[in-house]
Amino acid sequence: MLTDAYREGDIGVDFRFRTDGKLFNLRRLQTKSKVQEDIARDFLFADDCALYASTQSDMQGSIDQFANACDDFGLVISIKKTGVMHQPAPATPYSEPTITVNGEKLKVVDKFCLPASTLSRNISIDEEVSYRIARACSAFGRLRDRLWERRGISLQTKLKVYRAVVLPSLLCACQT
Repeated sequence: MLTDAYREGDIGVDFRFRTDGKLFNLRRLQTKSKVQEDIARDFLFADDCALYASTQSDMQGSIDQFANACDDFGLVISIKKTGVMHQPAPATPYSEPTITVNGEKLKVVDKFCLPASTLSRNISIDEEVSYRIARACSAFGRLRDRLWERRGISLQTKLKVYRAVVLPSLLCACQT
């Protein structure tokens, strides 16, 4: 359905990247050689979909295309469960977006809670980092009596459990 919705057009967030390991050298991103460009339009999370655009008019166009594709496939967008969030660039004033679906205004939200992470309007990851640390501490603490304080379990086994249980809860979605 998304392929059908976005067959024509280039609405989305443009990004440039390199695949030669020189990702964080900003001078290299400005050169033309070995730099690839792509557009991020949507991300799928289980049964949810997040649409991305650089401007409010692009977002309205994107949601219109999405709504038309939903109609073509006999699907209905739940207005109650759908929200819109604007993340302004640093040092740019916030303006509340007005996005509609089939004439109904979408509610504006300050954050989206996804299965693996939370996106917030202020573009700060402090809340997300605190949440991940709390999850890892909780996982570590729950294993205290059963694993960490047991003398019969080898250090090697304890490290394997740590890597399998504690680290994933800390690092979940850190790539994004």
